Amino acid sequence: MRKLFCALFFWAGLTAPSAADQTDPRLDLLFEELRTGEARRAEENISRIAEIWSDAESDTVDLLYARAEESVMTGADDLAMTLINHVIGLAPNFAEGYAFRGMLRLETNDRAGAMEDFSKVLELEPRQFVVRLVLAGILEGSGAKREAYDMYQKVLEWNPHNEAAGQRARALRRDLDGQEI
Repeated sequence: MRKLFCALFFWAGLTAPSAADQTDPRLDLLFEELRTGEARRAEENISRIAEIWSDAESDTVDLLYARAEESVMTGADDLAMTLINHVIGLAPNFAEGYAFRGMLRLETNDRAGAMEDFSKVLELEPRQFVVRLVLAGILEGSGAKREAYDMYQKVLEWNPHNEAAGQRARALRRDLDGQEI
């Protein structure tokens, strides 16, 4: 699980701490280009989206978030939780703080807490396709195939270039074939 935790955040480029501005008008343009553009530009757009989401507005939040990341990497999950709780306290509209804590809670088997944090992320930033991908995997793993399919479809709505989500959605569609979706 730790490998998944680190891979998702580093892959998505969501490792920089901040009090991200989900209302930045550049996001709308980038998401439109991601949704309608060519696959060769998708990685660049994802990086630019992540950069905006992690636009630092607080040195304190930057420092706490970075230390929480370091703590996770060294296996000090209790310290990471304390630090990320401070991040959220200082920046309650920082969606990536909740995403980080949700992944940490998932890592420490607090599934209910993780789901609560992931819900908050999607409340703050409904286009957060990385969290949606994690949620789809959780739903699929718990046997909620229809809900997982719907969540993979939401991932693909915002990032149609995500091959893993596309493959899982197609597989679930075959499993659900003949059932109302």
